[in-house]
Amino acid sequence: MELGILGPLVVSRDGRPIEVRGERQRALLAALTLRAGTVVPFDRLVDEVFGDEPPRDARNALQTYMARLRQALGADGVLTRPPGYLLDLPPDAVDATRFGALIARAAERGVAAGDRLALLEEALGLWRGPALAEFGFPYAQAEAARLTELWLSAREERAAALLDLGDTASAAADLEALTVAEPWRERAVLLLVTALARAGRTPEALAACARHRDRLREDLGLDPSPELRALHQRVLRGELAQAPLTGGARRGPRVPARPTSFIGRDEESRMLRKSLAQERLITLVGPGGVGKTRLAEHACRATWWADLAPLPPGADPDAVVRAVAEAAGLTQQPGGTIADALYGWAAAAEGTLVLDNCEHVLASSAAVAERLLTTRSALRVVATSRERLGLPGERVIDVPPLREDQAVELFRDRVPLAGYAPEPQSLRTIELICRALDHLPLAIELAAARIGTLTADDLAARLDARFSLLRRGHGEDRHRTLDAVVCWSFDMLGPAEQRLFLRLSVFASAFDLSAAETVAVDDAPDGAADPCLVPRERVADLMARLVDRSMLTRPGDAGVGRYRMLETLRAYAAARLAPEEARRIRRRHAEMMARFAERAERGLTGRDELDWVRAIDERMDDLRAAWTWARDAADADLMVRLAAALARYGYWRVRTDILGWGSAVVEAAATDAAVAGHPRIARAYAAAAGAAYVDGRLDRALELARRGVEAGGGDDSPRAATALEALSDVMLVRGDLDAALAASSAQTRLAGDDPVERAIGMGNQALAHSYAGDDAAAHALAVAAADLAARSGNPTAICFTRFTEGEVLADLRPGDADAALVEAEDVATRVGNPFVACLALSARVALRGRHGPPAPATELFREAILRWRRLGNRTLLVTALRNLVPLLARTARDHEAAALAATLGRAAPAEPYGAEAGRMTQALDAVRARLTEAELSRATRAGASRTLEEAADHVIALLGGTRSAPR
Repeated sequence: MELGILGPLVVSRDGRPIEVRGERQRALLAALTLRAGTVVPFDRLVDEVFGDEPPRDARNALQTYMARLRQALGADGVLTRPPGYLLDLPPDAVDATRFGALIARAAERGVAAGDRLALLEEALGLWRGPALAEFGFPYAQAEAARLTELWLSAREERAAALLDLGDTASAAADLEALTVAEPWRERAVLLLVTALARAGRTPEALAACARHRDRLREDLGLDPSPELRALHQRVLRGELAQAPLTGGARRGPRVPARPTSFIGRDEESRMLRKSLAQERLITLVGPGGVGKTRLAEHACRATWWADLAPLPPGADPDAVVRAVAEAAGLTQQPGGTIADALYGWAAAAEGTLVLDNCEHVLASSAAVAERLLTTRSALRVVATSRERLGLPGERVIDVPPLREDQAVELFRDRVPLAGYAPEPQSLRTIELICRALDHLPLAIELAAARIGTLTADDLAARLDARFSLLRRGHGEDRHRTLDAVVCWSFDMLGPAEQRLFLRLSVFASAFDLSAAETVAVDDAPDGAADPCLVPRERVADLMARLVDRSMLTRPGDAGVGRYRMLETLRAYAAARLAPEEARRIRRRHAEMMARFAERAERGLTGRDELDWVRAIDERMDDLRAAWTWARDAADADLMVRLAAALARYGYWRVRTDILGWGSAVVEAAATDAAVAGHPRIARAYAAAAGAAYVDGRLDRALELARRGVEAGGGDDSPRAATALEALSDVMLVRGDLDAALAASSAQTRLAGDDPVERAIGMGNQALAHSYAGDDAAAHALAVAAADLAARSGNPTAICFTRFTEGEVLADLRPGDADAALVEAEDVATRVGNPFVACLALSARVALRGRHGPPAPATELFREAILRWRRLGNRTLLVTALRNLVPLLARTARDHEAAALAATLGRAAPAEPYGAEAGRMTQALDAVRARLTEAELSRATRAGASRTLEEAADHVIALLGGTRSAPR
């Protein structure tokens, strides 16, 4: 929380204004603010709030005002501490305290004139009007007088600092205004006379002396002080009219004062301030629109500001010299050059010079900065650029996009609607907008400015057209549109850099150097010397240049570097890539991703499965982009290869979006012979069957699995193995155990010497035997499968076969079964296999629901159902819910057990069978015995009216509070 009394009383929390209404309530807050951090006695507050005529019930009235104040500020703001109240805030939460601290720092010995000026200007900038003018109680009036005197003294000190820096014009202008408003302040008069005399305006300096002398004699009957008389004589002798040969050193053209708050960048600000204390040249580097200028303005207390943006690209050093000299207030002297004036000034300058927007005049900026810093002066230079200057001793600070929380805060702050308070759903949309805009401050500010004419949802849906949508109606040309900012960077690239940059837009996520060398190169003929070409041997150098120019993110300093293009830059480049070239480069990209997917497919069955899972996750955006291009281009080979290679990944990770690629391939196969006849089409059918299975469409899953087996050459062909596994899964759920056993046996046979495929097939056989009641055969197969999986070292094979062991032993040896299921869940979780993790948890829940105390089982049931809801697997959600019915009956939640059974009877994709069906029947028999006919009828109607998902959410809330699952 922050409070302001240097002007009308204002309060804010986390940058958001808080309105405090009512004269008495505001007086109460002012009285507490003036003594923030100390206890204010109750009687004193009554005197200051009500004055000489307090009401009869003053104590009650004050308590009422205090309650309202706490409601506005938050209960943690004002504390009750005998004998009164305490405003519990750190000292710097009040602007008057910060003002005093800045003034004190400026007065410390050894502070350079430039830093002193910056501190004083920051302090004076806190004032918004007369302090405490609205409050009449004596303490407020006394404090207002004290603060006003400090304010006037600070204005005088600022003028003195300007004089020390040689900026006589600015000093004289400020002092003339001050002496008109405060004619009796002798120090202001002394400084004004000095400033006028140093500027060569001797007659005006003498006239100022005479005015003050006459006013003293006529109005007060006093003579001028010895100091004023001595200064008058020095002016008459011309001792002060000795302007520096190089002209005044003042604040030159600055970025206009910002009407908006500065948000985020705490770490970068600290880094910049620390670097300024240790280094003489610091360069802020980052992409266009990331906020380098704003950071420099906020953090470095610049004494001189030179904006180089107006210079033409490639301008020579003389142009930069003139721009910097103008910023320093220098003029060319007779017999010398403007460069002589600038470098002579630098030898004595104290303070910080900002060279803003150096990227288009990089070499010239570097040359001038190097020359400025060859002196032993106290001058420091901060440059902002999209590329480092490349000078010895340069400290480079990368300015990244904002963090997500900072980006959202910036968006909310820049919305032009008063009192804008988005609902939670709108906040999530704003997060998506900020993410899509790479958390770039400029893009976020432009987007936020559209709220009011567009909703957040409207804006989010149209960000594909960001370059036409995100514009300003006024301001600097270069920052008026997002398009202009990116064009500014692109136009400074060389021809080969531009070509590579455009081609790299085909990458949707991070990529390494090898990938760029594969996708974005030109097949240059021998001896070709075209500077626009991008042969393989030039890619590394060109990539390094793009990184230096902030067109790509930095790859890190160890291992295989991963580069990334900001989405805003990627969208710009993709739009500029010529259609024919785009088709050629995108095909290369899709082919490369298909090869990667096939390598990953093999890697997922090895010991390093987790590494391959992470590799796929890292490249998922690129895999998706490759699939989309292949589908849109009707490239049969790439479509089938991508869908087939990621079928197992999609199944075990319950990624219906990836399994859906198989569905699209199956649809294309109906009309495209090239798709239908592809060697890997059977695996695409298996993926499509998996998508239908997860969605609970078991009839469709069965049809697709059978067609996959047929397309793969039948149950004697190795190509049909994955489709046979899908067929086995569907048959297990449907209760056709003979067919499930036949399919899994065929899969195991076709696996040959592959230990992972054999272990999974044997595990499915064990499940079929177990659900059919053949415990001996099931146990033998489960143990053999687990042993084979352990020897393979593949985590998914290990966790799946341990799950099968737990299922087989569930009602034979519950303790051993629980241990196997715990291990299965642990391994599956560690390798990122949510399918098996949830299977194991569900089995463990059902086991404990039957054989253990009900309370722990109830909590586990809630977790299992919540996980299946999150994963979206409707088929196995049904299994978890069926196993819950007996536990509900066991704990006498009869109404809920009957309702859930009714939901399952109407909405489940398959009927229960075997032991599961027996447990359901037994539980419902007990429920019917305890409920009346009317109660049972009500429960059944309630359950029959719910969807499967509604029933799941209902029991999640029932078992553990009111939180429901995300959809």
